[in-house]
Amino acid sequence: MVGQSVPTQVGAARTSTEQVDVWRRLQPAGLTGGAPHGPLARPSAPRPRVPEGAPSRPSRPVRPTVRYRRIAGLDGLRALAVLSVMIFHFAPRLLPGGFVGVDVFFVLSGFLITTLLVREYRARRTVSLVRFWVRRARRLLPALGLVVVTCTAAAALVGGDHLVGIGAQVAGAATFTSNWVYIADGSTYSGGLAPQIFANLWSLAVEEQFYLVWPLAVLAALALRITRRRALLLAGALAVASAVAMALVHAPGTDPTRVYYGTDTHLFGLMIGAALAFWHQRPGQATLVRDTPRTTTAVGARLVVGAGILGAAVLLVAMLRMPWDDDVTYRGGLVLVSLATAGVINLVLHAPRLGSVLDRGPFGWVGARSYGLYLWHWPVFVLAAALAGGGGLYASPGPWVAISATLVTFCVAALSYRFVERPVLGRGFVGYARTVAAWARRGRTGRSPLPVHGWVTVAGAVAVVGLAVSGVVRAPATSSVEAQIRAGQEVAATTQQPGGATPPAPVPDAAPTPAAPAVPGPVVAPVPPTGDQVTIVGDSVTLASAPALAAALPGALIDGAVARQMKDAVGIVDAVRAAGNLRPYVVLSLGTNSTVNSSTMDQVLAAVGPDHTVVLVTGYADRSWVPATNAEMVSAAQRAPNVVVADWSAAISAQPTLLGPDGVHPTGEGTSLYAQVVVDGLARAAGLGAP
Repeated sequence: MVGQSVPTQVGAARTSTEQVDVWRRLQPAGLTGGAPHGPLARPSAPRPRVPEGAPSRPSRPVRPTVRYRRIAGLDGLRALAVLSVMIFHFAPRLLPGGFVGVDVFFVLSGFLITTLLVREYRARRTVSLVRFWVRRARRLLPALGLVVVTCTAAAALVGGDHLVGIGAQVAGAATFTSNWVYIADGSTYSGGLAPQIFANLWSLAVEEQFYLVWPLAVLAALALRITRRRALLLAGALAVASAVAMALVHAPGTDPTRVYYGTDTHLFGLMIGAALAFWHQRPGQATLVRDTPRTTTAVGARLVVGAGILGAAVLLVAMLRMPWDDDVTYRGGLVLVSLATAGVINLVLHAPRLGSVLDRGPFGWVGARSYGLYLWHWPVFVLAAALAGGGGLYASPGPWVAISATLVTFCVAALSYRFVERPVLGRGFVGYARTVAAWARRGRTGRSPLPVHGWVTVAGAVAVVGLAVSGVVRAPATSSVEAQIRAGQEVAATTQQPGGATPPAPVPDAAPTPAAPAVPGPVVAPVPPTGDQVTIVGDSVTLASAPALAAALPGALIDGAVARQMKDAVGIVDAVRAAGNLRPYVVLSLGTNSTVNSSTMDQVLAAVGPDHTVVLVTGYADRSWVPATNAEMVSAAQRAPNVVVADWSAAISAQPTLLGPDGVHPTGEGTSLYAQVVVDGLARAAGLGAP
């Protein structure tokens, strides 16, 4: 994330009095003091008279001078973006669409970086890529390095699952390839088998890859004298291509992490920002974003204001209502958010007084430190949750963790901005190192090379770096949840061996006829069938609970696999039947990983057959498709007389502390609860009559 406003270049002949606010264009000329030639005309100052015969002053060659000013309002937009992301991560139910703050950052970055490049080219007729990349390094690397080293050291102290994969995460952060590292690892943004303390760096990787390639494209376009219109079309075409790729690669009803993390599928926001920068290019002038807005008519001003207000409304609705894993999000939703952001930025550019309001007070302070806030907030939250006995994006142990993480994040981000980011940006890496060395040696006496505070500083730095290195070296290969699933796989495999379970009893052709008329008496609770009558088909939640299932239902056949979905059930049931392992009672626990419609459910039940009793286990995960899938299971039970529902979702919702750090898989007592839910479902299934 770009943390500071990029200044706008202003020609030497321009003054601040030429700034025109778009709001004034919407007022009658008489109210703005406009001249007869229009509301934008300024009364010209009287020219001094030159005496006849006086020698004329020779004109000096115009040397391009560059003065800089901040673009008012962009810090305020950054503040809104980073706060929305923090709320989404700390309390996702309060702002379920707060993740779109990242897309706001993308559009801002695309606009500002393109502005920098074109501004430098118009001022100097060249672009120094080395200077550009050095400026980016000064801005981004100090805070990033501090976060990675410090939080890795903290994770080493916490230990456990927080160190799983830490080496790959650090390598991704160091090479700005975090997004591709997570994609290759099969990680998911909405959770995982191990908490990733640097998961938020995926977006920084996308931006850094953009910083590396896009300057080359802009420099080529400028060198070839491509017109503003063609440059705008080029950026627009790249945005369209990326948006189409996201829509095509995304598979509805499945985890969208690949298209969300991918640079190729999430490039459109950066390109929309670049297109906005090209739109504001002023041909023939050494400036890109101008003091005078591009709009020159009242109609144009109304369009700018209308688009900006509409864009703000779209962003608000998206933050409040758009789920991260919904299909609409990846088939136009995020593109619409990026276009809305461009509309808001365009309004701010045309209305500097509005921008000044956005930059005032706390929003300006937060916006200036937004880069550090974004870097620190997620690692701090994950580590705080670990210390409180929980963790994960959707398994927060309570509001106090979010509150404490917020306070710590603001404190460390402010310190980083004051003592690391700004000094390096102003003095460079070498200058900053000399400053720190001089401070550490200040007050030394005698032969001691360092005073007390110098020794403390050096010892602290060595300790932090040493802890970070030790954390990477001694990181466990697998998380506790992964180990639990692997143990469950071994148990499940044992139940499928020829001698691992009692052979199933034959399925009767019809229900037995009662020997005598029913006699009224006390109601007897139904008894679940024995394990040799049960086949369980499930996903990784089932595998994690396999030992508890085997203990509760001795002899049951357990067939589970990671990431298994309900749409796979038809083929699985056919294979189990072909192996002779489809028992009279069939438990299907496949509601976690994808959505289910009525057609799919009917096909699955038909594959099982009406001569078997089916128990559908509801899923639990903070993903948008789970409630719809669970509702479809309930509907199927209402349609089919041989189907009952075992409500795992309701049972674990009442005791979420029994879930692991990913908020999906049960651990410890949670597996016993899962097995009890299945047993209760089988008991109710037995109450339907013999299958």
